[in-house]
Amino acid sequence: MDHLVLMIPGPTNLSDDVLKALCQPMVGHTSQEFYNDFKDAHALITKLFGSSDDRTILFSGSGTFGMEALFASFAEPGDRMLSIVNGYFGDRFAEIGKIYGLNVKTIEFEPGQDVDVDALKRELSRNSYSFVTLTHIDTSTGTINDLKSVGEIVKQNNAFFIVDMVSSLGCTDFKFDEGLVDYAFSASQKCIGAPPGAVMVALSEELLEKRKSVKSRSYYFDLKRWLPVMKDPSIYLSTPNIATIRALRVALNEVFEEGLENKIRRHEELGKMAYEFVTQMGWKPLSKRPSPSVIAFDLGKPVADKVQRRLYQQGILVAKGLGSMSSRVIRVGYMGWTTKELLYNTLKKIGEAYNSIL
Repeated sequence: MDHLVLMIPGPTNLSDDVLKALCQPMVGHTSQEFYNDFKDAHALITKLFGSSDDRTILFSGSGTFGMEALFASFAEPGDRMLSIVNGYFGDRFAEIGKIYGLNVKTIEFEPGQDVDVDALKRELSRNSYSFVTLTHIDTSTGTINDLKSVGEIVKQNNAFFIVDMVSSLGCTDFKFDEGLVDYAFSASQKCIGAPPGAVMVALSEELLEKRKSVKSRSYYFDLKRWLPVMKDPSIYLSTPNIATIRALRVALNEVFEEGLENKIRRHEELGKMAYEFVTQMGWKPLSKRPSPSVIAFDLGKPVADKVQRRLYQQGILVAKGLGSMSSRVIRVGYMGWTTKELLYNTLKKIGEAYNSIL
């Protein structure tokens, strides 16, 4: 095979133009050329978030960097945090919060189940919290959580609403400045269709104002250090991932050339197609409704490893499940520039592999 087709929940396949951008000769991180590329990428990230450029940050790292930067920049030991957990990645918020000395409580729902807003209301009426965290799309189950209903409850109870958008920014309808979310972060390698290595953050005015006096406990993760760099990328704080950010700029241009609304619609259609195919095969999606970026489903038998190997032999990489059901669960991502034909072909080959194994 020339190269694997990535049908996993990130990283995703890259367009030819993004690949070309990665192969450009290296430039200096203080050069005018990179200055211009960085400014362009930052402006496009701001547009993607639906925010303003004085409250968005682009820097090098993985999505988890964006998660940890919240605690390093705006949290103090003893702050109370409620972590909403209905999948693997909700627990990561809680784990990092505890490392930074926060008083962390989790409110847990069955993996793949929607957040019970009545249970959330009861918890927030009984206890006050500085932060409430949520994973928008949890790739362990393919669950897409309802930001609006959760965010409204959080804001009614005067907490900062923190959202992991690593697998949703660029394939869901979201405008940061509508005011429900105080801190959102994402990464380059999923819906945007760029290589891994860049993290992006949007901050609310309220978070910046009320938490500006918090003493940072990190050099690299202190976002207040990065804000001046967004205005002047020639300021040296840390050498950025030049190749990734230049490729990210190309991928973001592709997003807006397609049209963000068109891209969101395409991902919604992919999600519906995957959900219908899986249910028609008699398999069980772990989520109650389609996600625009990933589906996870129970094959009913512990053959996920064999199915994954069969597809790999045909040049397609899919993911197994996480946790206790990994032997039965397959996860398929359809991020970036994935087409209906590519997704259908992948699902069809999963069906063929499954039937040949039984």
